[in-house]
Amino acid sequence: MSNLIKIVEISKRFGDIIALENVSLDIDSGEIIALLGENGSGKTTLAKILYGIYTPDKGYIEINGIRKILTSPAEAKNLGIVMVSQRPQLIDELTALENISIFLNTSVSRIHKNVENLLHEFNIDINVSKPVYTLSYTEKQYVEMIKALLAMPKLMIVDEATTYLPLSIKLKFFNMMKKILADGSSIIFITHKILEALEFSNRIIVLRKGRIVGRFNSDSVTVEELRKTMFEGFGGISSIQVSRQIKDVNRDIKTVLKIDNVSVLDEYSRRVVDDVSLDVKQGEISVIVGIAGNGQKELCEAIVGLRKVEKGRILFEDKDVTKLPPSKRIAMGFHYIPEDPFRDGVFLNLTIAENLKVFSQRRIEKEILLETISKLNIIPANPIVKVYKLSGGNIQKVAISRIFINIPRIIIAYNPTRMLDEYSSKLVMSALTRFATLGGSALIFSEDLDEALAMGDKIAVMVRGKIVKLYDQAMVERSELEKVMTSYD
Repeated sequence: MSNLIKIVEISKRFGDIIALENVSLDIDSGEIIALLGENGSGKTTLAKILYGIYTPDKGYIEINGIRKILTSPAEAKNLGIVMVSQRPQLIDELTALENISIFLNTSVSRIHKNVENLLHEFNIDINVSKPVYTLSYTEKQYVEMIKALLAMPKLMIVDEATTYLPLSIKLKFFNMMKKILADGSSIIFITHKILEALEFSNRIIVLRKGRIVGRFNSDSVTVEELRKTMFEGFGGISSIQVSRQIKDVNRDIKTVLKIDNVSVLDEYSRRVVDDVSLDVKQGEISVIVGIAGNGQKELCEAIVGLRKVEKGRILFEDKDVTKLPPSKRIAMGFHYIPEDPFRDGVFLNLTIAENLKVFSQRRIEKEILLETISKLNIIPANPIVKVYKLSGGNIQKVAISRIFINIPRIIIAYNPTRMLDEYSSKLVMSALTRFATLGGSALIFSEDLDEALAMGDKIAVMVRGKIVKLYDQAMVERSELEKVMTSYD
């Protein structure tokens, strides 16, 4: 194979934070490289340098033997490099079609059929004439995938964009990506999921603290070798307690949150949540699973007060909160962990400390701040660092860590571990299960079935706006959930 791109001794700092240090990597034509690492290891920084978003402090890139310092995504795209980002890069006010046409520098009419053909091939139901702001996070990722595939790039960078896609769509996406390899193109697949890296790549590069610490062929390395390389110094991941004790589901336990025959409309007055009822009890974690776009986002927003309820009631500790604004629900003890921490979860221009204090009514000692940062392994562990300087996973951890400052009565979370590596995911799941063990309640919306099975006392499956099945803990297998999610009629 010939080198398509050479990365030579790239270094990048953000103030005192070392994001990358002397990183060198050859990318050959026709291969898939998995870039593996914990949150904050430098994966996304390297991707953004390749895509022209950041310029390196030291080092350079060679493309087809020519030395380059890319200064913009437009320049990268002209050289055949595209990126599917962990944070969708779309203009919210425009439609999905308009976003794709702008990226491809063509008209909507010329690409409409190609977009619809790809949606059909993926079996994805999205109205591409809707404004992007009406789409869920996962639906926006579908748009990003289609945009990148239609560009026919020489190098496609996939930055943790497939984390919670349904398996069937993920497989189709990777199969389509492999088709472009036949033309000599290459793919960098950034992930913190070890099994995905093994399944979909030819080579695996492991980053830790901005350095390459491991280079492996995917067919000759084990999960344990990769885990040890990624997380050296953290102790045993397996020692973090996540699973819940099996409960007597027939016990008479206080209902904290009652969703009573709730229906919700979308922006086009279509009923996307249809007569949903669910009780969340004290000391319990209830999980709602389903493929993205089946009403979970709208139901979650209705519960926390961000979306109007068409009919039905939401009761919190026997009080009707259906029409209360989010601020009053927060005052009553709600804590919301949103789907998109960049947009809804944090204040990017404030420091970590300022974000943790923002909803607190009391003075918080520095020791408590440092302890909170340590609990979720936020990197860097410096409370005065501005949040916008953090990686996506560490921004998510800042949004979650407020539960340690203002202990809520109920947590409503949407894909809380979406951007997190294995170690951090287990820390978050452990914190949530401990919260429930101490008497708190939680309602988790998740597209990660392993997460649901590890944490849930009850698991509800949502399809086409309805809860179609409700399972008690330990009474359902993953295969059953997958079957119901994809084939329930």
